[in-house]
Parts: sequence; C-alpha cells; structure tokens
Amino acid sequence: MDIRIIDLIRRFDNGEIRLPLMQREYVWRPAKVVKLLDSLYKRWPVGCFYVWHTRHDRPAKERRDGRQVAVRSMDNFYGFLLDGQQRLTSLSRAIAGPAEGHNSTRAFFDVENQQFFLGHMRETIRRRVESDDPALVPLSELILPEGADEVRHHENIDAMVERLLERRPQGRGGGRGAEYRVRLNRVATMLHVQALCEEFKDEHEENAIELFARLNKGGTSLSAGDVEAARLSQEATQHIVGPMRDFVHEPAQQALGLNFVFVTRALVTLHRGNSSFASLPKSWASNPKDLMDAWLKTERGLRYACGLVREEMGWANRRWLPSVNALIPVAYLFKDGRGEPTRAEREQLTRLLLLTGFRGYFRGAVESAINTLINPLRDGAPRGRNRAALMVAKIPQNRLYRIKPEDVKGASGMYSPLMQTYLAYLVARGARSWPSCRPVAEIAGRSVAGDMLAVHHIFPKKFMQQFDLPVEKTNTAANYAILSQADNAELGDRDPSVVFRRLTPEQREAASEQLFLRTWDELLSYEAFDEFVERRAKELAERLNEFLGLGRR
Repeated sequence: MDIRIIDLIRRFDNGEIRLPLMQREYVWRPAKVVKLLDSLYKRWPVGCFYVWHTRHDRPAKERRDGRQVAVRSMDNFYGFLLDGQQRLTSLSRAIAGPAEGHNSTRAFFDVENQQFFLGHMRETIRRRVESDDPALVPLSELILPEGADEVRHHENIDAMVERLLERRPQGRGGGRGAEYRVRLNRVATMLHVQALCEEFKDEHEENAIELFARLNKGGTSLSAGDVEAARLSQEATQHIVGPMRDFVHEPAQQALGLNFVFVTRALVTLHRGNSSFASLPKSWASNPKDLMDAWLKTERGLRYACGLVREEMGWANRRWLPSVNALIPVAYLFKDGRGEPTRAEREQLTRLLLLTGFRGYFRGAVESAINTLINPLRDGAPRGRNRAALMVAKIPQNRLYRIKPEDVKGASGMYSPLMQTYLAYLVARGARSWPSCRPVAEIAGRSVAGDMLAVHHIFPKKFMQQFDLPVEKTNTAANYAILSQADNAELGDRDPSVVFRRLTPEQREAASEQLFLRTWDELLSYEAFDEFVERRAKELAERLNEFLGLGRR
C-alpha cells in the first residue's frame, strides 16, 4: 500500500482501518511511545504495518481511547490492522488535540532539548504543560492537519519561535531562531514519510488469524493462549468476545490484572475440564450455545473468586494477588452450578489461595498446576465432601513446610509472598491501622480515595540512621506493619517508643494487634532493636504458620 504514516493514522481515526476482534490490548508505556516519536523525528525506520483487506465487514475491537469511529470501506475493502496496533494507537493519541484526549497521552516536543514527552510522564512536565511553557509544544499544533493552509501553518511556527525568543535574556537570542524553526518543521513533517504497509487480501478469517499469529512471533510473541483468544473472534464464536472483554474491562477485574488471554484459559478449563492449550482441538468451541453456557459459568465463578480475594483477603490489586491463575481452580468449583460454597469450603478456598501463593505453586508449568488441583473435581467428588479441601490436599507436601523466623527476617519487599500472607492474616483478624483505627480490610478495599495501604517501618529508617544502623537492617518484614498511607505519614519518622506511649488506649490496642507488644513494649527503645526483630520474627512466623495450617499434626 502506497501511503504516508500520517494518512495511515487518519484512516485509523476515521474508521477505514479498524482493529479486528483478535487484537490484544493496548499495552505500550509512555517510554516506548517517546522512543517511537524520537525514531520518526530522526527519520529512522519504525517497522511495517499489515492491513487485512476483506470485502465483507466484520465486528471490530473497541479502541483503547474509547473513540467512536464510523465504519467506512477503504478503496472498496474493509481494512483491519493485523500488525501495528501499538504504534498506530500511540501515534493517534500522541497527536490528538486537547478536546480529543487527556494530556496524559498527548505528546509534547521540548524544542530546547529536542525531546518528546507525554503530558503526565513526569510531574515537572505536567507543570510545564499547565503553565503553557513555550519551549514545550503540543504535537497537535505542529502536525499538519488534512487540508491545512501551509502558509498559515508556517506563520504559526514563526509565532512559536517568537515566543521562545521572548523568554531568553535580552541579546542572547542570536541565531537560535533559525535553529528552532528547523526543529519545529522537522517535527511537523515527521509523519509525512512513506509507511511500510503490506496488504493482506483474503476472505478467510482463519488465514488472517494464522497470519496474525505469525506476525506476532516477533516483539512480544503470541503464546498458545493468545492464539486461542484470537480464534474466538471467528464468526462461529465471535458472539462471546464482547461479554468476555466487558468482564475484563471492569475496574475491579483490571485492578487484579485479569486480561482476555487469562479468561480464555479459564473458559477452556471450565468448558473442557483441562487447562492445556497444547492439546486443544480446533473444534473445541464449535457449539455456540455450549460455549456461551460455559462462559456464563466461568464468569460466575471468576466473580466469586475475585470477590473472595478482595473482600476476605485484602488482595484488591495485582501487586497483592500472588497469581491470577490461582483464581481458575476456585472458579472451577462452580462448574456444576451448586451455588455459594459452605463456610468450611470457603475457609479451604482461602487456604488454597494462601498456600499456592506463598509457595509459588503457579510459577512453573501453569497448565499442569491447574489440572492437578481440578482433577479430583473433574473426576467426580463424592457428594457431601468438602471439595475445596480435595484441592488443598493436592498441594505437594514439599511445599507445606513451616515458616521460620529467618524467613520473616529475610523478607523485605512490600509485596513479597510473606507480606501478601500477612495482609490476608490481618484482614481475617479484623486488624486496624493506627492512629486512625480504621480496619485494614476497609483500607485494602480503597473505601477512601487516595488512601491506600502502605508498609510502615516500626523502627523508621531515618530515626535509626542517627544510631548508625544500616538501612538494610530496618528493611525486614520483622520491622513492618501494614497501615493506611495517611496513618503512615502521620507517624512519620518519630521514635517508636514515644509514639506508642502517646497513643490513646484504643489506638494502643490497634497497634498491639500488629506489634504483639501487650507485655513487651519496652522493646520499642532503639537499644533493643535487635531483640525486637528477633522476637517479632518468631511471633509472626508462629502466627502465620497457624493461619496457613502449616505443621498441623
């Protein structure tokens, strides 16, 4: 296809080129968008675009920016983008005007430093955009719109240069005006180069899916799950794609990191009783009615599983959730439509999620791990049995060893497996943050906007530095509590023994739930730091072992 990059963007924006249902999500981070713009500015190659031409219109995937476009044919064909979604979407958003998108995705050119930025990439850039810094020019004011008056456009660039020169000290403008003008014109024309664009003319959707899979073997390659997710866009099964995408686009599911490939795996598992993509026959989704029934069961099961980790464990976002794949066996429990699990089953489901997360059960072969857990359910668990307990029993014994105090002292990350387990323990115990005394479960659920969970150093790093204690020694789970960000900020870097003494009885009670200090608060003096860490590591290990049921006789 003989076309310029700017015209490719325009056709993408006006609906002549759309995203086929098989396309994955838009995932580019600002740094990649900036590199793409920089490559175009330098006139470097930016890769090939592939457009599928078909004489029959087909359902399209909704664009990430939410832009509604009319369906238009392109040269008597309907065009669907098989490769180049990330680049074309990025460019479309980068050159959008202020009325078309948010500043966070719009691009700006720093004329002085010849650098590109997205509006909210950094706090300093956001402030410069808001203050209308003349050295930071929006691409929407530089890229020539279709049918623009070039004379007027050059006048606009001259005005930009004048604004830049006005802010320089008297007499120091020198020859910079010509240099600025060259840079701005280079940006203005950087999308007017020829695009490498290949056309694929074929009426068979299966062939387009196969080409899509082959093209995406480069860059971020397609997994077997990606390919099966793409196959769902075929005519016989495309009715299910919309409901699945709607589900994963819900804010609660997005926060947990659910995506289309994940729900495809969940659907396959519940539909076939097997999580493997490798042995999946092409005809697995040939019956639309059966497939929709399977999706309804899958959605119901996943909603319960997501609710369980959010409400009963405090895992409300992907960083706290050890593995999304752990949700699939929980959802499988609902395959036969038995309704809500019993209290005993719910307790065992929580234990299943805790143990598989803490011991990294899903870090290896995911398909095998899921199949091992669901096999006793697939093979027909006896009525009256606690079916969740049957799954827990499948966890290998070599993963059920006890937590040692050394494990607590060696854990340092906020979202480490030990801290994920500790958060679930606090939620189950009804623990509270202090000094606000708000329940940890409430904070985890973000009932107050902007006040999220934070790790509080009981002995603050800055406080201990005055005693020449290395920062590394304070960065241990034995020195961590989980509070709200507001409470963490209020406690600050003060001496913990002074803070504890000044708490009200209610606040002291809330603090004691995490510090375990009802009988040994004298250990909050800095001289006793090493003893505090040793005793709290031992106490925390014992409590988590009991909570996880590790070492039960």
